[in-house]
Amino acid sequence: MNLLIDIGNTLAKIRISSKNKIIKEYVFPKFDDHELKNILNKYEIKFSIISNVSKPTPTIISLLKKHTDYVSLKQNVKKLIFNDIDISEVGDDRLALFCSALSKYPKDNVLVIDLGTCITYDLKTSKNEYMPGGISPGMYLRLNSISDNTFNIDVKKLYHPTNVFATDTISSLSIGIIKGIQYEIEGFIHHYSTIYDKLRVVINGGDSKLFAGKIKNTIFTNSNFIFEGLELLINKNN
Repeated sequence: MNLLIDIGNTLAKIRISSKNKIIKEYVFPKFDDHELKNILNKYEIKFSIISNVSKPTPTIISLLKKHTDYVSLKQNVKKLIFNDIDISEVGDDRLALFCSALSKYPKDNVLVIDLGTCITYDLKTSKNEYMPGGISPGMYLRLNSISDNTFNIDVKKLYHPTNVFATDTISSLSIGIIKGIQYEIEGFIHHYSTIYDKLRVVINGGDSKLFAGKIKNTIFTNSNFIFEGLELLINKNN
């Protein structure tokens, strides 16, 4: 069995798989060595891999190296990137999503947009080159920056507005933030489409559901798309 670990800024998602089939999935607000030991005791894990954009996890990695055949994401992703690029400062999640695009669309130009705590833009070319794009604040970072720095605004939840004219504070914020993100995404898609022919656009991440069906010519996935890339890296190493 394979153990795939995705530690984000807010949640940790775990997948147990065997022969590319999902055995079990877990979501933890915090993932530590205690949770990992429980999983290792319950399942016969052969290979493991971790994507981590949160705090370093040396004890977790030490346990994985001790009890499994540990596959290093950054060491192994270099073998799949067909251009000379320094990935030392690129987040694990972005590299894993490049691998997901490679797994799903190996011969296509693919723009992967991840909507999480931050919004990231990354491109895999048809030649399997990796072209990292921008990072911008995600939906709740934008909302919290307004709430934390202004008086009399305490809005916790937004919605996708039907037009660009507001009737109250919530609708104003929804237009500014949600529509603003949509127009940002559409602008980047248009720009990349002028550079790369027949561009596929994959939108992924926990906040992507708010934009499903709102942005033309895009493929929406669930927030577990990253696991396809982690699975690919393991398969390339056994």
